Amino acid sequence: MTEALALAEKSARISKTLRRQRLELEREAAPVNIATHPDVYFEFAPSGTYPIIAFRTVPCDHYLLGHCSPCSYSARPYPAGVGRDEIYASLEPQVVWLERNFDDLFTSRASGQLDGYHFRKSIERPCYMLQIAGEGSFFRDAEIPPAHRRMILERLAALQEARDINLHVMLETRPENLLAAEEQGELEALAPLFRELNVVVNMGYEHHDPFLRNVMFGKVLDERDFQKAVALAHRHRLDPGVFVFAGGHGLTVAKCLTELDGTLTHLENLGVFVNVMVPNLQAYTLPDLLFEIGAYDLPEPFFLLDVADRLLNYHPNRPHPVTPFDWFIGGMESDPIPRVTMLNNPRSNVPRAVTEQVLDCQQALTRTMDSKAYTAEARRLRLLPAYEKYFGDTAANNHLSCGQRLNALLDLAERSLETYDQSMRAAVAANLG
Repeated sequence: MTEALALAEKSARISKTLRRQRLELEREAAPVNIATHPDVYFEFAPSGTYPIIAFRTVPCDHYLLGHCSPCSYSARPYPAGVGRDEIYASLEPQVVWLERNFDDLFTSRASGQLDGYHFRKSIERPCYMLQIAGEGSFFRDAEIPPAHRRMILERLAALQEARDINLHVMLETRPENLLAAEEQGELEALAPLFRELNVVVNMGYEHHDPFLRNVMFGKVLDERDFQKAVALAHRHRLDPGVFVFAGGHGLTVAKCLTELDGTLTHLENLGVFVNVMVPNLQAYTLPDLLFEIGAYDLPEPFFLLDVADRLLNYHPNRPHPVTPFDWFIGGMESDPIPRVTMLNNPRSNVPRAVTEQVLDCQQALTRTMDSKAYTAEARRLRLLPAYEKYFGDTAANNHLSCGQRLNALLDLAERSLETYDQSMRAAVAANLG
């Protein structure tokens, strides 16, 4: 067994234990029934916020296997002893719930103006965006079977006409599931609905470096499959977006930024939109455990400016763009809500007022793409005394290899599993009290 494979299996084993502990705690707290509505999270958008619709269905297989160690997207309690047919039967009622709550999810949170977007149907009416997934991948048959995928898209198309609006639908999927849908002829069959709903696909990639992607993060994604899926999405005019993880529990700030540079260069050549996710901490994940025992910390808020600087130089040649810009930064308001972010990190050395100014600077850039105004404000913020400590972080290096650092962290994590679970249970009990 290679060192990388041994580390990947060790990391997955720890994450699998953490996820089992979380499920046991949640089932003790309350019985779990068949879902009547999807989970809904919100992310910043140019026109306000947009909903991320996570349909409650069969759990993500990678989550159950302990892969994707920072992820808590599929960390949702599911009913025991319920068959798949019953779970699939709940999908249409979940869509009905979305339809009935449209105003709360859309019109009360966004202006309906998506200026500069290249919609395939140029109809002058309000425009709203949403992202859809199952427990992890929209095109994974075990989560959302093909007939149910069509049902969801058809109901959204009908909703679009009934409300006299345009929808911009982002479908989140793993690359290999998109390739399987193509082999089944499904993408061609759904093409009219894709055009009607201005559909794009978003795929997780995380890191260009294979060790970081498949061992430290635990993505279990072959580079060849990823590039095939990107080419396929381009061919179907689905304007692929790619999730990139700007972080890692075994990386210094300097290493995070260097690796982000390499990933962006690679993706720019593939002509894709990038969703750069900054790290946060979700309960019962490996990074959160390491944070609790003092072996890992989040970057300071100024990290957002260093990420934004790099994205201002990201200029892919996207063949069929829907959005008028090429990138997005997420992870501050996330799905599900994190326990800790770099904006509320109790260990941060940055005053709250400065943190808010950094966030405002980054968010203004996302909304307006005014690089001149952003550059001036970022320069001002970097002159503040609070920046000095972070600047030192960007220069710090670690002489150990990524594999050596990860192995040491995993040893610490294995020894701390029960203590961490006890502390989380105590926190839940205190909140209930």
